[in-house]
Amino acid sequence: MKSFDMVLLIVFSFLIIYCDGSANVHVSDSLIVDDAGRVRIYHGLNFVMKGFPWYPSELLDPIKVANLSQWGINFIRLGMMWSGVEPEPQKYNVTYLNIMKQIVELLESNQIFVLFDMHQDLLSSRTGSYDGIPAWLYDRFPPPDHPYPWPLKSTTGVSWFELYITEACSHGFQCLYDNTAGAIDSMGSFWRLVATTYKQYSNVLGYEIINEPWAGNYLVNPTILLPGIAGAKNLQPFYEKIAKSIRSVDNDTLIFYEPVTWGVRLNGKYFGSGFTHVPGGDDYRNRSVLSYHYYCIILSLVPVPDNSTIPVFDRVLCDDVEGPAIFRSVEVDLAQLGGSAFLTEFGGCDGSPACDEQLDWGLDAADEYLQSWAYWGNYFDHVPTIKRLSRVYARAIAGKPLAMQYIASQRQFYLSYYIDPTIKQPTEIYISPILYPQQSYDITVNKALKWKIDSTNTNIILVEPNEQVVKSKNQAVIGVVEIRPTM
Repeated sequence: MKSFDMVLLIVFSFLIIYCDGSANVHVSDSLIVDDAGRVRIYHGLNFVMKGFPWYPSELLDPIKVANLSQWGINFIRLGMMWSGVEPEPQKYNVTYLNIMKQIVELLESNQIFVLFDMHQDLLSSRTGSYDGIPAWLYDRFPPPDHPYPWPLKSTTGVSWFELYITEACSHGFQCLYDNTAGAIDSMGSFWRLVATTYKQYSNVLGYEIINEPWAGNYLVNPTILLPGIAGAKNLQPFYEKIAKSIRSVDNDTLIFYEPVTWGVRLNGKYFGSGFTHVPGGDDYRNRSVLSYHYYCIILSLVPVPDNSTIPVFDRVLCDDVEGPAIFRSVEVDLAQLGGSAFLTEFGGCDGSPACDEQLDWGLDAADEYLQSWAYWGNYFDHVPTIKRLSRVYARAIAGKPLAMQYIASQRQFYLSYYIDPTIKQPTEIYISPILYPQQSYDITVNKALKWKIDSTNTNIILVEPNEQVVKSKNQAVIGVVEIRPTM
């Protein structure tokens, strides 16, 4: 791809810096709310290309993208790869930026929202991975005291995530956080360009500063292995600086920020996220989202053999201990920090019974806690996964949600919420044509509500309060929707 110099970049940026756009949403009472006042819930997928050409070609296919919408997907966590944007220092790849614009526009035409994710795993190709940060930046850092992969003798037979303990990787992260060689300045310029380029689009939901940040150089300071210390010492100051760069050109779009991966299972000064406020401070509570991931630790450390279900002990640890602890911990963080939360990765399924069990648990838990989610893993070519993810849900709720549940084994859905009669737009519920062919479902609403099929999208039902509720302006009325199969 062709690169252009900084002068062209400035001209290019100036032309669009004042364009209006981005998803018109904000955070209220820990929920993402649209400009009509409705609570929004997102069901989505991750698309990240971890190498040249750095963009997922599937999302340039109109048929595939239309299928995503048909299957109920209304959100994509899209890898916005720094190495794709800036292959050389201050030389930005406009061809890459334009291709990503094509992807965003195609998603926009299918009512699919986008979160730009600066994705990385292990930071660099110099540390056994791909270039999450550009190679030229890592090469500017002073070398670690020991060559890669110290303290490991060899990487043979080592799981990829174990490579985080190498000095070269941990040292690289610390250099990033310390702004060594102007690393934060460069990353701030990257994000400023991304925000300037794409904020005009009505489906841009947010910017995720960095995926799965590592704690830093634990060999120099072992205390940062405590997630609260890593968050307070390294991540929060880092996020403040990057957020300032983004906010200099886009003060409205949501910013997603993530603790170290082990920082969302507990709370407190040492074992929690370590954050004392959202990026930018308390004034940005209504524009900030805590991003978190869930992969059960014991299943990662001791994988279940193929075609086997999860052993009882492992299932108890995952489903009754670790999983609920994460959702409860996130609730505590939101109560303290403000903002909303989003399960931006889970699943990672390979089609095995054990992985499917974990996927089902995660989907049900997300409903219980009214959390939006983005699945990680193969999707297009795996019909069982499509059926699992293409589930009934309320993508817009005209009031305060009380409970949402989809029972996959029975294909039954339940939603209850306090009706807000001042909201002029309807509640929208997606009903999967895969699960209910030929509209083979029965819908029951309580006397406060009425419903109809959306004339522009037959997979959506629109639910509104009746005239009596609207006239009363009573916000203590509960609406109930139930959906059952008829065949």
